[in-house]
Amino acid sequence: MEQINQQLTAEAEQKSYRTGKHLLMGCAFLLAIALTAGVSFAAAWFAAKAKYTAENGQLVESVRQIREIIHDNFYYYDEDETKLTNAALKGIAAATGDLYAEYYTEEEYGELTKQNQRTFVGVGILTQINGDGAVEIIDVYEDTPASEAGLLPGDILLEINGAAFDETMTLSDFLDNVRAEDGASNAFVIGRGEEKLSFDIVVREVHTPSVSYRMLTNTIGYIHVQTFHGTCVEETKNAMKALRESGMQTLVLDLRDNLGGSLYDALDIADIFLPKNYIVTTLRTRDGHVTEYKTHDAGIDIRMVLLVNGYSASASELVAGALKDHGAAYLIGTKTYGKGIVQSFYEIPETKGWIKITTDAYYTPSGVCVQDNGIMPDRIIELSEEAERYSIDYIPFELDTQLQAAIAYLED
Repeated sequence: MEQINQQLTAEAEQKSYRTGKHLLMGCAFLLAIALTAGVSFAAAWFAAKAKYTAENGQLVESVRQIREIIHDNFYYYDEDETKLTNAALKGIAAATGDLYAEYYTEEEYGELTKQNQRTFVGVGILTQINGDGAVEIIDVYEDTPASEAGLLPGDILLEINGAAFDETMTLSDFLDNVRAEDGASNAFVIGRGEEKLSFDIVVREVHTPSVSYRMLTNTIGYIHVQTFHGTCVEETKNAMKALRESGMQTLVLDLRDNLGGSLYDALDIADIFLPKNYIVTTLRTRDGHVTEYKTHDAGIDIRMVLLVNGYSASASELVAGALKDHGAAYLIGTKTYGKGIVQSFYEIPETKGWIKITTDAYYTPSGVCVQDNGIMPDRIIELSEEAERYSIDYIPFELDTQLQAAIAYLED
């Protein structure tokens, strides 16, 4: 079996409190496959049986016997046993008791890989319900059907394929009217000022950025790393280059709401800001094997504030812990999520599926395990409930007390 990649990610469901924003990308999130009642029962049954037989060293033989019984006796037997096989493997993963263990079919793993690469089939806009109760486009991504059609931030999305938005609908319900299959045409009606405009937009595979950046003042730069996936390392390096060319002398690095991602992307991000040969993190296996991960480049020496919150998780905590322990950044915000364990993917050649299981725990350079502890900021500042309604990139500055504190610290 082949091991590939190591993931440090908190469960996406932990972000469910921010339900007012949606990426209009069609398949922005991996959808669980809905099994029939019989197969769902089989998954639960196999899970219980797998746990019992594993404890008695008889798992493989018992599964073989069950398969033979079904093959020889099941009245509704179908020659295609794929559903039963997948249900059994999902059950075994669930029976480990590992909250992060999961079996992915070949198709599910392919979809997950696309998401991690920040690739989706869709239009390429970010929407929210604004203060007037209308669906407002708050961002239009470059090189997408939406940008090519001429949609703009601030446009009001009135209709999708003939369905109008009203106050009885949720944003998700309204966006469900998008035909999300690759190549599907969609009719949008947009309000722009006093005008009502119509657009026919064909959805396709698009890439969404992992990093946003801007100058906050003449000398303070700002980078928001949304996830440690896709091309986040290259995007961060490009952002640093652009900001330095714009006169940046100090930096606010924002990891709020960043649930994590790839271990190696997190290491490469930390490498940008730490000197050569500094420990970023230490991974320890259940048998006590220890692996140190150190920087390999001479990082950029810049005065920096790191913003974190309760949804800065896993890979974000790895970076935050390293920058804090080495004195490379001053942390502002609230205590981080507290996920200090690593998941690895292993291929199952017989099914071409993949299993994800927890394989390591990671520690900060000072030797603290983040699991259930989190990283405590140097200065704790809460956001108001009103500010919590917004995605990080779209919090009005007058409400973003954490960003205000970061600027004040760097200007002091």
